[in-house]
Amino acid sequence: EKPVPAYGGIGFDGVLGTANAAEAFAKRGFKGVKPKIGYPTVADDLTVIRTVRKAVGPNVAIMVDYNQCLVPVEAIARLRMLDGEELTWVEEPTLAHDYAGHAQIAREATTPIQCGENWWGTLDLQHALDAQASDYVMPDVMKIGGVSGWMRASSLAQARNLRVSNHLWPEISAQLLCLTPTSHWLEYADWWNPVLAEPLNLENGMADVAGVLGTGVAWNEAAVAQYTV
Repeated sequence: EKPVPAYGGIGFDGVLGTANAAEAFAKRGFKGVKPKIGYPTVADDLTVIRTVRKAVGPNVAIMVDYNQCLVPVEAIARLRMLDGEELTWVEEPTLAHDYAGHAQIAREATTPIQCGENWWGTLDLQHALDAQASDYVMPDVMKIGGVSGWMRASSLAQARNLRVSNHLWPEISAQLLCLTPTSHWLEYADWWNPVLAEPLNLENGMADVAGVLGTGVAWNEAAVAQYTV
Protein backbone atom coordinates (compact mmCIF):
# COMPACT_ATOMS: atom_id res chain seq x y z
CA GLU A 1 0.00 0.00 0.00
CA LYS A 2 2.99 2.32 -0.37
CA PRO A 3 2.23 5.47 -2.40
CA VAL A 4 3.71 5.39 -5.90
CA PRO A 5 4.91 8.59 -7.64
CA ALA A 6 2.99 9.26 -10.84
CA TYR A 7 3.96 11.03 -14.05
CA GLY A 8 1.72 12.33 -16.79
CA GLY A 9 2.19 11.25 -20.38
CA ILE A 10 2.04 13.90 -23.12
CA GLY A 11 1.55 13.36 -26.83
CA PHE A 12 3.51 14.62 -29.82
CA ASP A 13 1.98 18.07 -29.41
CA GLY A 14 4.62 20.56 -30.52
CA VAL A 15 6.40 23.07 -28.32
CA LEU A 16 3.43 25.05 -27.04
CA GLY A 17 1.00 22.15 -26.68
CA THR A 18 3.56 20.02 -24.87
CA ALA A 19 4.55 22.81 -22.50
CA ASN A 20 0.92 23.62 -21.68
CA ALA A 21 0.15 19.98 -20.93
CA ALA A 22 3.26 19.65 -18.79
CA GLU A 23 2.39 22.75 -16.81
CA ALA A 24 -1.13 21.41 -16.21
CA PHE A 25 0.24 18.15 -14.83
CA ALA A 26 2.67 20.03 -12.59
CA LYS A 27 -0.12 22.20 -11.21
CA ARG A 28 -2.04 19.02 -10.33
CA GLY A 29 0.92 17.86 -8.27
CA PHE A 30 2.37 15.26 -10.61
CA LYS A 31 5.97 14.41 -9.82
CA GLY A 32 6.96 13.91 -13.44
CA VAL A 33 5.95 14.43 -17.07
CA LYS A 34 6.80 12.48 -20.21
CA PRO A 35 6.45 14.15 -23.60
CA LYS A 36 6.97 12.35 -26.87
CA ILE A 37 9.84 13.65 -28.96
CA GLY A 38 11.49 12.66 -32.23
CA TYR A 39 11.09 15.90 -34.13
CA PRO A 40 12.93 16.50 -37.43
CA THR A 41 16.11 17.65 -35.66
CA VAL A 42 17.69 17.23 -32.25
CA ALA A 43 17.49 21.01 -31.92
CA ASP A 44 13.70 20.66 -32.10
CA ASP A 45 13.79 17.96 -29.42
CA LEU A 46 15.89 20.20 -27.19
CA THR A 47 13.51 23.12 -27.66
CA VAL A 48 10.60 20.97 -26.47
CA ILE A 49 12.54 19.63 -23.48
CA ARG A 50 13.79 23.04 -22.39
CA THR A 51 10.38 24.63 -22.80
CA VAL A 52 8.87 21.87 -20.68
CA ARG A 53 11.54 22.41 -18.03
CA LYS A 54 10.72 26.10 -17.93
CA ALA A 55 7.02 25.26 -17.60
CA VAL A 56 7.33 22.73 -14.76
CA GLY A 57 10.29 24.08 -12.82
CA PRO A 58 13.33 22.28 -11.41
CA ASN A 59 11.59 19.80 -9.12
CA VAL A 60 9.47 17.86 -11.63
CA ALA A 61 11.09 14.90 -13.37
CA ILE A 62 11.13 14.87 -17.16
CA MET A 63 11.20 11.64 -19.14
CA VAL A 64 11.03 11.58 -22.94
CA ASP A 65 9.71 8.96 -25.36
CA TYR A 66 11.09 8.49 -28.88
CA ASN A 67 8.50 5.82 -29.71
CA GLN A 68 11.07 3.71 -31.61
CA CYS A 69 11.61 6.38 -34.28
CA LEU A 70 15.42 6.43 -34.57
CA VAL A 71 18.06 4.08 -35.91
CA PRO A 72 20.76 3.37 -33.31
CA VAL A 73 23.45 5.59 -34.83
CA GLU A 74 21.09 8.58 -34.91
CA ALA A 75 19.84 7.80 -31.42
CA ILE A 76 23.39 7.85 -30.08
CA ALA A 77 24.07 11.19 -31.77
CA ARG A 78 20.88 12.73 -30.38
CA LEU A 79 21.38 11.38 -26.88
CA ARG A 80 24.82 12.94 -26.72
CA MET A 81 23.03 16.27 -27.13
CA LEU A 82 20.32 15.35 -24.61
CA ASP A 83 22.64 13.98 -21.93
CA GLY A 84 23.03 17.39 -20.30
CA GLU A 85 19.29 17.95 -19.83
CA GLU A 86 18.94 15.94 -16.59
CA LEU A 87 16.29 13.66 -18.03
CA THR A 88 15.05 10.81 -15.86
CA TRP A 89 15.08 8.49 -18.86
CA VAL A 90 14.89 8.25 -22.65
CA GLU A 91 12.32 5.69 -23.74
CA GLU A 92 12.49 3.37 -26.75
CA PRO A 93 14.91 5.38 -28.89
CA THR A 94 14.97 2.58 -31.47
CA LEU A 95 12.88 -0.45 -32.47
CA ALA A 96 11.50 -2.20 -29.40
CA HIS A 97 12.90 -5.63 -30.24
CA ASP A 98 16.29 -4.40 -31.43
CA TYR A 99 17.92 -5.45 -28.19
CA ALA A 100 21.44 -5.13 -29.57
CA GLY A 101 20.67 -1.63 -30.84
CA HIS A 102 19.26 -0.56 -27.50
CA ALA A 103 22.27 -2.04 -25.73
CA GLN A 104 24.60 -0.05 -27.98
CA ILE A 105 22.66 3.14 -27.22
CA ALA A 106 22.65 2.40 -23.48
CA ARG A 107 26.43 1.95 -23.48
CA GLU A 108 27.00 5.26 -25.22
CA ALA A 109 24.46 7.40 -23.34
CA THR A 110 24.72 8.73 -19.81
CA THR A 111 20.95 9.29 -19.58
CA PRO A 112 19.19 6.05 -18.56
CA ILE A 113 17.42 4.09 -21.29
CA GLN A 114 13.89 2.82 -20.62
CA CYS A 115 12.20 -0.05 -22.47
CA GLY A 116 9.49 -2.63 -21.97
CA GLU A 117 6.04 -1.56 -23.11
CA ASN A 118 6.30 -3.75 -26.21
CA TRP A 119 7.64 -6.87 -24.55
CA TRP A 120 5.19 -9.73 -25.04
CA GLY A 121 5.77 -12.12 -22.16
CA THR A 122 8.74 -12.53 -19.89
CA LEU A 123 10.83 -14.20 -22.61
CA ASP A 124 11.08 -10.82 -24.36
CA LEU A 125 12.10 -9.31 -21.04
CA GLN A 126 14.75 -11.99 -20.56
CA HIS A 127 16.17 -11.35 -24.04
CA ALA A 128 16.39 -7.63 -23.24
CA LEU A 129 18.04 -8.26 -19.88
CA ASP A 130 20.57 -10.65 -21.38
CA ALA A 131 21.47 -8.02 -23.98
CA GLN A 132 21.66 -5.26 -21.32
CA ALA A 133 19.28 -3.33 -23.56
CA SER A 134 18.01 -0.87 -20.95
CA ASP A 135 18.75 0.67 -17.59
CA TYR A 136 15.12 0.52 -16.43
CA VAL A 137 12.13 -1.61 -17.42
CA MET A 138 8.45 -0.76 -17.88
CA PRO A 139 6.29 -3.80 -18.65
CA ASP A 140 2.71 -3.53 -19.82
CA VAL A 141 0.62 -5.76 -17.55
CA MET A 142 -1.53 -6.95 -20.44
CA LYS A 143 1.39 -7.77 -22.76
CA ILE A 144 3.74 -9.20 -20.14
CA GLY A 145 1.22 -11.86 -19.15
CA GLY A 146 -1.17 -10.42 -16.61
CA VAL A 147 -0.54 -10.51 -12.88
CA SER A 148 1.49 -13.73 -13.06
CA GLY A 149 3.64 -12.38 -15.88
CA TRP A 150 4.17 -9.12 -14.02
CA MET A 151 5.31 -10.91 -10.88
CA ARG A 152 7.78 -13.01 -12.88
CA ALA A 153 9.04 -9.83 -14.55
CA SER A 154 9.35 -8.16 -11.16
CA SER A 155 11.53 -11.00 -9.89
CA LEU A 156 13.74 -10.92 -12.98
CA ALA A 157 14.20 -7.17 -12.61
CA GLN A 158 14.90 -7.44 -8.90
CA ALA A 159 17.62 -10.02 -9.54
CA ARG A 160 19.43 -7.40 -11.65
CA ASN A 161 18.49 -4.47 -9.41
CA LEU A 162 16.56 -2.77 -12.21
CA ARG A 163 13.88 -0.20 -11.39
CA VAL A 164 10.39 -1.10 -12.62
CA SER A 165 7.71 1.26 -13.92
CA ASN A 166 4.53 0.44 -15.83
CA HIS A 167 3.06 1.07 -19.24
CA LEU A 168 -0.56 2.27 -18.99
CA TRP A 169 -3.30 0.38 -17.08
CA PRO A 170 -2.56 2.58 -14.04
CA GLU A 171 -5.32 1.20 -11.82
CA ILE A 172 -4.00 -2.36 -11.71
CA SER A 173 -0.38 -1.27 -12.26
CA ALA A 174 -0.46 0.86 -9.11
CA GLN A 175 -1.45 -2.25 -7.16
CA LEU A 176 1.32 -4.30 -8.78
CA LEU A 177 3.98 -1.65 -8.25
CA CYS A 178 3.23 -1.86 -4.53
CA LEU A 179 4.28 -5.53 -4.75
CA THR A 180 7.38 -4.78 -6.82
CA PRO A 181 10.57 -4.49 -4.72
CA THR A 182 12.29 -2.19 -7.22
CA SER A 183 9.25 -0.10 -8.16
CA HIS A 184 9.97 3.26 -9.73
CA TRP A 185 7.23 5.34 -11.44
CA LEU A 186 3.55 4.97 -12.31
CA GLU A 187 2.59 6.03 -15.82
CA TYR A 188 -0.79 7.69 -15.35
CA ALA A 189 -3.60 8.02 -17.87
CA ASP A 190 -7.20 8.90 -17.10
CA TRP A 191 -8.62 7.35 -20.27
CA TRP A 192 -10.77 4.80 -18.42
CA ASN A 193 -12.14 7.15 -15.74
CA PRO A 194 -15.51 7.69 -17.48
CA VAL A 195 -16.40 4.01 -17.06
CA LEU A 196 -14.88 3.36 -13.63
CA ALA A 197 -16.90 3.34 -10.43
CA GLU A 198 -13.90 4.68 -8.50
CA PRO A 199 -11.01 6.11 -10.54
CA LEU A 200 -7.50 5.76 -9.17
CA ASN A 201 -6.91 8.12 -6.26
CA LEU A 202 -4.02 10.55 -6.68
CA GLU A 203 -2.87 12.70 -3.76
CA ASN A 204 -0.21 15.31 -4.51
CA GLY A 205 1.06 13.33 -7.45
CA MET A 206 1.17 10.01 -5.60
CA ALA A 207 -1.06 7.05 -6.41
CA ASP A 208 -2.73 5.95 -3.19
CA VAL A 209 -4.17 2.43 -3.21
CA ALA A 210 -4.54 2.01 0.54
CA GLY A 211 -7.63 -0.08 1.20
CA VAL A 212 -8.18 -0.87 -2.49
CA LEU A 213 -8.67 -4.59 -3.05
CA GLY A 214 -7.89 -6.83 -6.00
CA THR A 215 -7.19 -5.21 -9.35
CA GLY A 216 -8.44 -1.82 -8.23
CA VAL A 217 -10.93 -1.83 -11.11
CA ALA A 218 -14.70 -1.64 -10.58
CA TRP A 219 -16.93 -0.70 -13.51
CA ASN A 220 -19.61 1.94 -13.53
CA GLU A 221 -22.07 -0.29 -15.34
CA ALA A 222 -24.43 2.56 -16.21
CA ALA A 223 -21.57 4.45 -17.84
CA VAL A 224 -20.41 1.32 -19.66
CA ALA A 225 -23.93 0.84 -21.03
CA GLN A 226 -23.78 4.27 -22.65
CA TYR A 227 -20.95 3.04 -24.88
CA THR A 228 -22.66 -0.21 -25.87
CA VAL A 229 -23.08 -0.53 -29.64
